[in-house]
Amino acid sequence: MKNKFIKSLVLVSSIIFTLSSCKKDAIDDNPAPLFTKATLNINVLANNNKVIWDSINYINASGNKYSLRTINFYISDIAMKRKDGFIHKLNKVFYIDPAKSESSQITIDSLLRGDYEQISFLVGLNPQINIDYGLESTVDNLNMAWPTMMGGGYHFIKVEGHYLDSAGLRKGFAIHLGKNENLVNIEINKLMLQQKSENNYSLDFEINEIFANPYLYDLNIEKTYTMSDSLSMSKIKTNMQDAFTINQTN
Repeated sequence: MKNKFIKSLVLVSSIIFTLSSCKKDAIDDNPAPLFTKATLNINVLANNNKVIWDSINYINASGNKYSLRTINFYISDIAMKRKDGFIHKLNKVFYIDPAKSESSQITIDSLLRGDYEQISFLVGLNPQINIDYGLESTVDNLNMAWPTMMGGGYHFIKVEGHYLDSAGLRKGFAIHLGKNENLVNIEINKLMLQQKSENNYSLDFEINEIFANPYLYDLNIEKTYTMSDSLSMSKIKTNMQDAFTINQTN
């Protein structure tokens, strides 16, 4: 009877050990990733609605009715700050054309897993790169070149379209920023949970912010072609500080 009890006890212990081992093996087969990826999908919004290109149905804070034909810009010097103070820096320049799917996405690889609380970046290029031929001579980069006679380097952003003036006539506008003093620093405080292998975000650019807050930029009064006007570019730069928001989508 005693031997039978001992045999039963050994059998139960063996089963428990086997189940525990299986459970441990299952956990080890799917460990939390050490490195993760963040994909930023860039959208241009007007009054929180995704832009339909070449459609004069948007209204800014000054009451200007306008359309958007082209938006091109650079995003560079991305930095993501984790809750524990760790900062991941990305030394890369991204040319953004939100109208083209292949130029409207940023991928950040090899990002250490964790909860991040801030993302910052430049709209434009730092002074070390913002020189004539500072970037590879692609068609896009050449089209963004800033005239040498006006300081050289590159356009940081181009926003072009049409508006209806006070008489209801259709006119063009081209809001261009360039030159080092007009570099736009963006800083967004938002919780970003980098816990999965792949994490997706929507990086939204609210275009109406370039026409408001703190400066009302009335296209009937202000310069509609900004390249040669330092004051106009300074106003647009300041207005852009809170034009971007980020939201996690998975």
